Amino acid sequence: MVTSNKEVIAKYGAELTALAQQCGVGLRYEASVGGGIPLIAPFRHDLVANRIKGIYAIINGTTNYILTRMAKEGVDFASALKNAQELGYAESNPRDDIEGIDATYKLAILASLAFRCQVQPQDVHHEGISRLSSRDFRYAKELGYAIKLLAIAKEDNNMVEVRVHPVFVPEDSLLAEIDGVYNAVLVEGDLVGRVLFFGQGAGARPTASAVIADVVSSAQKIIHGVSSKATIRFKAGKTIKPMSEIETRYYLRMNIADRPGVLAQISRVLGDHEISISSVIQKEADSLLQTAEIVIMTHPAKEAAMQRAIEELKQLAVVKEINNFIRVEA
Repeated sequence: MVTSNKEVIAKYGAELTALAQQCGVGLRYEASVGGGIPLIAPFRHDLVANRIKGIYAIINGTTNYILTRMAKEGVDFASALKNAQELGYAESNPRDDIEGIDATYKLAILASLAFRCQVQPQDVHHEGISRLSSRDFRYAKELGYAIKLLAIAKEDNNMVEVRVHPVFVPEDSLLAEIDGVYNAVLVEGDLVGRVLFFGQGAGARPTASAVIADVVSSAQKIIHGVSSKATIRFKAGKTIKPMSEIETRYYLRMNIADRPGVLAQISRVLGDHEISISSVIQKEADSLLQTAEIVIMTHPAKEAAMQRAIEELKQLAVVKEINNFIRVEA
């Protein structure tokens, strides 16, 4: 059995594998993640000697194209999306792509293989890219970062962390240089170290390459009388880490009253939630409205603490609007 349907595999992969085993046949789905990039086979074979520590992936070409346009040309989200639709990179209804749903299906598949536990799409926290502004890209560049929609999976002490959302990544990192409709998956193993899989993640020809490879491999096994029975064994005792427990750095962009003492109030709120400030930038000011835009970068903090702090900051009279917050991955 060969399929390229990521949603089916993400939601029902375990059931289909069990059914294939009962029928004595194989189940192949190389094209379900990364199009023509070999990913499923390496996780099932080449990397099995490794304990996978983490996966950091750009696995949606549509969103990567949109973010590249916003970063390189300074266009807004709506314009970049329209251009992606005109070029055929984005569907007329782009929701699955721009809201991170497509990447969620793919990450669920990769995490299930990497960590030998069943990860369902609903286990994956996901956020889209529609709230990003050209201002965020300008600040990111000034701070030495690029913005990417990353699919992230990590394992620590039998807890599996899975999330998809916009991320600040250092501009000198490998993933920061992946532009346009290309995909890249960075895998970190205890033996192999860091390896990067890169290529076209979608399109008729790359997808056909993966599907045909699965068909040919299955045919060869049949000809040589080699069993292709589907097998995957999940390890017991692993749990999904709640999003509230993840720890990372944060970027906050907000509009505030431009008067003395405002930063002290903001610092107090963050400090009350054990969030330490790394840096503050003030660039935009409106003398007529007496407001200013500031950007705060934090040291590592718990997600739950940051969410509580954001809700408390919204209640301050001196905070006019919290324009955006983005997580940072070193």
